[in-house]
Amino acid sequence: METTNTQTTTTFHFDESQVCNWKLPDGAFARLGRGSVRDMAFSPDGHHFAVGTKIGLWIYELSTLSPIALWETDRGFIDSVTFSPDAQWLAAYTYRQALRVWNIQNKSCIAEMEFKKKQDSIGLLNTVFSKDGEHLLAFSGFTMKIYVWCPRTGTQVRETEIELNRTETESINKIYPACFSTDLSLLAGLCYDHRNRTAEYIAVWNVETGEQIIRLDWTDRRGRHCFSPCGRFLAATGSEGRLHVWDVETGNLEETYTDHENAQIHPHYTPEGELIAAVIFPSHPKLEVWNLEKGEKIDTCEYQGKGNTVRFSESGTQFAYTDFAKIKIWTKGRHTDQALPTIQGHTGTVGSLVFAPDEKTLVTAYWGRNTVLWDVSSQCARHPSKKELPNKIRNVYLTSIGEILAVGGDPNTLEVCKFGNGESIAEISIPEPGLSSVTGTDALSLTGQRLTRAGVDRNIYVWVYIPSSNEMDEGGIWEKCAVLVGHADHLRALALSPDGKQLVSIPVVRRPEERTPLLWDVDAQEQITKLPLNTPERGGYNSSDVGITFSHDGNFIAGGFWNEIVLWDATDGKMLMTIPQSEENQRPITLRFSPCDQYLVAGAWWKGGINKTSICLWEVATGKNIATFKGHTTDVQCFAFNQDCTILASGGHDGVIFLWDLKPYINS
Repeated sequence: METTNTQTTTTFHFDESQVCNWKLPDGAFARLGRGSVRDMAFSPDGHHFAVGTKIGLWIYELSTLSPIALWETDRGFIDSVTFSPDAQWLAAYTYRQALRVWNIQNKSCIAEMEFKKKQDSIGLLNTVFSKDGEHLLAFSGFTMKIYVWCPRTGTQVRETEIELNRTETESINKIYPACFSTDLSLLAGLCYDHRNRTAEYIAVWNVETGEQIIRLDWTDRRGRHCFSPCGRFLAATGSEGRLHVWDVETGNLEETYTDHENAQIHPHYTPEGELIAAVIFPSHPKLEVWNLEKGEKIDTCEYQGKGNTVRFSESGTQFAYTDFAKIKIWTKGRHTDQALPTIQGHTGTVGSLVFAPDEKTLVTAYWGRNTVLWDVSSQCARHPSKKELPNKIRNVYLTSIGEILAVGGDPNTLEVCKFGNGESIAEISIPEPGLSSVTGTDALSLTGQRLTRAGVDRNIYVWVYIPSSNEMDEGGIWEKCAVLVGHADHLRALALSPDGKQLVSIPVVRRPEERTPLLWDVDAQEQITKLPLNTPERGGYNSSDVGITFSHDGNFIAGGFWNEIVLWDATDGKMLMTIPQSEENQRPITLRFSPCDQYLVAGAWWKGGINKTSICLWEVATGKNIATFKGHTTDVQCFAFNQDCTILASGGHDGVIFLWDLKPYINS
């Protein structure tokens, strides 16, 4: 029988005040949000629920969904979590760094797993305890090795490299996804050919010997796999919503399910051998639970997000799924009018944020067009009502007169809205080839009168607000006023001057020494000059990434590049200063001047190591670094100052906002 959750979940309210101060980095006085989800797990005894995030490992009491611990914050990026069969231990894998075992009862780390080589710690998948709890297994789809440890001591017992029976035309260099059979005797994985960017086949290996047992035809690059409890059958689903079941002893395709095409299917075998699945429909706000073998729909749940993280309990009677800033817990047999228990606060990437004029609220736009209002003092959050802001917001901006404007829209329309009344003040048709509401990057002038967007056609489009000639009419229209043509490459960054009359743009290039930032006269639709650059060192991880911004008075331009920050005079483009960057701050991409323009803050993007990224506060007049903060585990995406520069808010790709105290570092 189908059951439907009739309670709306389009709005939410949650209180972070109890946990926002847990494990704070030096210099921060609050953390808003609990980090983007990477993995989840139910304890076998039903007492605990673990969530691995980009900021660390959260442990919840399952009956109340209250957080009781936050571990592994030294690096964050918890890619895998799994409980021991007796529910006494929890193994957590920190990406590229370590696999540790925790004692849940006394909240202590009891072992860190040994690796013979540092590269062996990269890309571990499917960490799992043996049934007796005496061994911990993991597989790396990068090194193609199966590892076995003693979880009590961390001592490595064995490592086995799997066989790849490749043809002459195949260059398999990655196995993902992968899964172990219930008795841990078999491993199944998708063999990926990086050279041709194709999925070649699914293989099954003997865990003890690494011998490839069978090869199954499969060409879908994305999917999920699981073994039946007896280990004889393997279920696999791909991006097109089809699910195949093979007999791994014979290689025969036993069953194909095609009733849910174009949906995301998350399969799971119950201990009794029933094949069930959570089926997500991206084009519809729903998630369905099915018994696939019986063709029976078990339940229907509301689903509003675009996330695809689903984790079943071992019994199959519960599963958790991510839905925007929420984790929802489904339990078999729930009442039809019962809303799903929910954990709030696990948001995605923070795209942009601004302080409201009263500085009591942070208006925040997250990737996925999800907007959240944070109360700064109470650390409570809620979605704005439709009267405050509509859906589909991409970025938020604060104008010079204290208005908050939001930019969003659908694929064929750019929409500009004013925060507070929720009404659209502009709907801009964008029929130009290569330009849509979701491509390229955009910028708004500080006056709020001009909006620009870069398209995939390498052109820059500028619109201007024209007030109504009728004095009684407060409205107006937005018209395209310029198309700036001149870049041979796609654009990485652009910024409008406060009055919107100048624009600076930087293209994407493979060789940093060939990069050419351009300063434009928007009204004349002409280049003013090329901004001079030092030739940066040919650097490592994504050295082509850049950032650009104007000062609030329009006199300066700051650019962030590999290994340096550059300041220019905005009137003639003359280089005024270069600020060399340390090795740990090699990618100072996110830039913002303080409201007084005396300070410049630069946030680093992750460069592939295991350290947290840096936020550096610079004195503009001297280029002196007056403060450095480290809290985000990956790219710093955006900043907002309060008006007296005593508080800095930083938003990250890790899904959290930190509030930093600047009073010790600035001139009052």
